[in-house]
Amino acid sequence: MEKTEKLKVFAQEMKEGFQLVKEKRDEEAIKKLQPFIQLMRQSQAPHIRLFASYSLAQIRTGDLEGFLQTYSEVKEMNPKTEEELKFKQQLDGFFNDLMEELQKED
Repeated sequence: MEKTEKLKVFAQEMKEGFQLVKEKRDEEAIKKLQPFIQLMRQSQAPHIRLFASYSLAQIRTGDLEGFLQTYSEVKEMNPKTEEELKFKQQLDGFFNDLMEELQKED
């Protein structure tokens, strides 16, 4: 398979993962996006949309530890576009909501 074909398949898989998050099919989204997360972590490539989408699925499935890890990785990334900035801000909102909930439980 040619490089361009592989890249298209790669991009399509990631798009499907984003769509699953959008549809709140979080378990499926996590399975679909996990290989990309591992790849980006190994190559230390910041991809805010990917990590933000993944962490959103994590928090919605109750994986708080996973969410916090992914969230802390996103915090280290510098947004290059308006869209990336929005993803970061959205995650900050979820993080703050989570912290408020946790404080109420104490």
